[in-house]
Amino acid sequence: MRMGASTSLSSAELIVIPGGEARTSLRIRNNGSVVDQFDLSVLGDAAAWASVEPPTISLFPGAEDSVDVVFRPGKTSAIVSGRVSFAVKAASREDAQGSSVEEGVIDVVPYDVRTAELIPRTSKGKRSAVHDLAVDNRGNAPITVHFTGMDPEGTLQFEFEPPQITVAPGTAQFAKVKLKPARHFWRGANKTLPFVVMVEEDGQPPMAVDGSMVQLPILPKWFWKAVLAALLVIILLLVLWFTLVKPQIKTSAQDAVKPIDNRLNAANIPALPAGGGGGGGGGGGATTIPTTAPTTVTTIPAGTASGSAFGAPFDIRLEVQTGTAPSAVYAVPTGQTFALTDIVLQNPQGDTGRLLLKRNDTVLLELALENFRLHDLHTISPYIFKGDDKLTIAITCATPGPGAAQCDDSASLSGFQK
Repeated sequence: MRMGASTSLSSAELIVIPGGEARTSLRIRNNGSVVDQFDLSVLGDAAAWASVEPPTISLFPGAEDSVDVVFRPGKTSAIVSGRVSFAVKAASREDAQGSSVEEGVIDVVPYDVRTAELIPRTSKGKRSAVHDLAVDNRGNAPITVHFTGMDPEGTLQFEFEPPQITVAPGTAQFAKVKLKPARHFWRGANKTLPFVVMVEEDGQPPMAVDGSMVQLPILPKWFWKAVLAALLVIILLLVLWFTLVKPQIKTSAQDAVKPIDNRLNAANIPALPAGGGGGGGGGGGATTIPTTAPTTVTTIPAGTASGSAFGAPFDIRLEVQTGTAPSAVYAVPTGQTFALTDIVLQNPQGDTGRLLLKRNDTVLLELALENFRLHDLHTISPYIFKGDDKLTIAITCATPGPGAAQCDDSASLSGFQK
């Protein structure tokens, strides 16, 4: 017994516009010997937006009839443009093996719906500003766009990163828009610079996106107020220094000198007058030790000078101009006392080495030459050397300073002896 059906499409190639409709007809013949019912359906990617009208048909043996196959794609980016294959199946209820399938192709026409937006619409900056440019493709075909920028005054420079993007259907892509004003200004009112970004694609009308940049002055409005406030603070600090702090320091220093004066009197050494000091032998009757030739140490004469009401001003000077380590030793005469009040150390070339000041075997001062160029020390509390004490000053120069052929360092010690 012969069963089944045979089918044919009136048109196997169709074109449809999204949001529209396309039709073709399917002719069906019952090849069986009994009345048969056929279920009709569309297969393939187009099945979601296609239908058969009516979906079921009954035919007597040898009879044939036609049904409509209708395609209605929605206007959505989910249905991508291009050729879509489909098939229409007529399934026999009496003979499953006798079903028939016809194939065809439908071409979905592309449509273009796109938008562009600047985020933010208005930016602020002193020397530059940045916007995000969002391009949204709501069509059913990919788009490739590039960008140009313009402003009415021609004062802005535009930089796009990237300069071109491709946007798939139903997606959005972003690009950076960097703006740089051609001129800057230091102060004054903000300036609003309007501009337009053109989103262009070959064969399509361009899209214009408006935006603006508010250019700010380099110096903020509060700058001069801050400068004035800083000046007021400085003036206030100076007033406090001269009226409160400095007098307090002077009083504290005077209080600190009183015990020292008592110690000097106990040692039979008069207190130093205000502004007194060593360095070069001031006052009548002072003994000054002359400087000898380079690389030698000044000799210190025995005995002391006389005739000073405060004891004799006394100088010791040591010079070094080689890589050797000269030293000077002064022994305080028995029954006398030496008060060391001023120490002047000079290292004009930046030589490297060590300087050592001792009282007998006790180190009073140890310095690295490279740590100073001029070290001027005037002590409130002098170093006291009693009779038979030895004062030793030694300089060891290891390396001359940059560009120097030999060392050039000196030490000058001053005080009073009685």
